[in-house]
Amino acid sequence: RMQAKVNRLFKESGIRGRFQNRTFDKFIVNNENRKAYTVAKRYADTFHDRIPQKDERGNTKPPAIERNGLLMIGSYGTGKTHLSTAIANQLIQTGIPVIAMTMIDLLARIKQSYDDTDRVSEAEIMKIYEDIPLLVIDDIGSEQPTEWGITRIYAIINARYEAYMPTIITTNYGTPELIQRMTPGGYGKGGDSHNAEKTIDRLMEMCECVEMFWESWRGK
Repeated sequence: RMQAKVNRLFKESGIRGRFQNRTFDKFIVNNENRKAYTVAKRYADTFHDRIPQKDERGNTKPPAIERNGLLMIGSYGTGKTHLSTAIANQLIQTGIPVIAMTMIDLLARIKQSYDDTDRVSEAEIMKIYEDIPLLVIDDIGSEQPTEWGITRIYAIINARYEAYMPTIITTNYGTPELIQRMTPGGYGKGGDSHNAEKTIDRLMEMCECVEMFWESWRGK
């Protein structure tokens, strides 16, 4: 039922074009990226241990692996998107609903709901972002920060945090710089960094961190 709803609201998982071919088999492993590859593959292979369960009263029970997200931080072209998409593609092949989108596309889909011709409400879109078994947010921090945007980002991350829902984040920025990038009006320039700080705080608690700082493969 959830997959049908995702298809109706998004038409697809958000994985388009070349990213449909981003699999573990096509990732070139070397000494630099072997640890990142191993962490990502283990994440996909043990995903069933990262999903929360319900008790007999319908209350949420923590998953076997409580720190069930991934925060992939690294420079451009080091394979962050490939590995996160490989996880998504492996899970989709086993029938697990996944949404994988850039931060910009995720927010754009919410804005589409404001169109009078769109029969999908913002609440429906937000509910899917909160409930989907795996949400992959690619390239967070690349968008121009606005109060509207960071409020919704925090709402999504916080809802998934409270419900123990697995989340994967990729970014080019370390934690302090990411807070600056996500602060509307500019960090230290009168901008309100409260939601940005809370969002990153949630992610650090939810996620295992994988650092991927090495030469871009695109330049090789």
